Amino acid sequence: MFAGQLWRACMAAFHQHVFYDAYFKAFDVVEANTDALREQVFRLRHQIWTEGAEILGAPELKADAFDDHAAHHLLIHRQSGEVAGAVRIVLPREDRPLDSFPLQSLCDHPLLQMPDRIRGLCEISQMCVAPRFRRRQGDGQVLPSYSDQDHVDVPMLGKIVRVRRLIPYAPVGLFRAAFETALRHKISDCLMLVEPDQIHTLARAGLSWRVLGPRLHRGGAWQPMICNVKNALDSMRTRNPPCWEVVSDRGRLDEIAMRLQENDWQDRIFDESCREMIYRKLR
Repeated sequence: MFAGQLWRACMAAFHQHVFYDAYFKAFDVVEANTDALREQVFRLRHQIWTEGAEILGAPELKADAFDDHAAHHLLIHRQSGEVAGAVRIVLPREDRPLDSFPLQSLCDHPLLQMPDRIRGLCEISQMCVAPRFRRRQGDGQVLPSYSDQDHVDVPMLGKIVRVRRLIPYAPVGLFRAAFETALRHKISDCLMLVEPDQIHTLARAGLSWRVLGPRLHRGGAWQPMICNVKNALDSMRTRNPPCWEVVSDRGRLDEIAMRLQENDWQDRIFDESCREMIYRKLR
């Protein structure tokens, strides 16, 4: 029994430490910051949307009004050079905060109608994975699986074990890009629309999300969600350490999120102290 527990512990430690290297041996995440790269984003989106899976709020054309104030990233399969996935992170608009996100026209949650609060949000939008990189049909656009056929020989408990490298959550690198973009803009909370049957997949990856209002029905059912980057990383570190290593970049984004959260807390205390001081002076 002890040997079995030791074996499972060794395998868990092995997968945690090699998953990062295996993932980035298979995939690269690239910011689409040129016209040519953005064209690849739009081409994949068009392919996915015309595949038969009607995405809520999906543009009929290649681009929509939100692309102008969004950051775009591509997931590239290193061996073939093919585009494996894409995501955009829609940022708040300073001039028109109430028209910042696609979700605002679909969901009437009060949070989305508060200009000051909107400036601390972004929307993870149009996340999708090319059909070839889904394990099977029906995996959905969010967090499908991809199995890398590469194998590695690992010395373990006095013998050589041949282990197949698995990439069970292909787009986790896109979540890393989304969270890093949010933190770069000092944003702590991310919005997202998720297919209801994909919520359990997010949970298996370790991500923690909160429901933001009732489900929406347009070309299928969709659940508005919101997550705090720091809370999501904390949850992932406990529930799925290998995925945490990829999404947090081995803790780098976790440290940035922690500092941002501490600064937000200090800012709130400072604001409250200032209001109290002004109130006393006015009295």
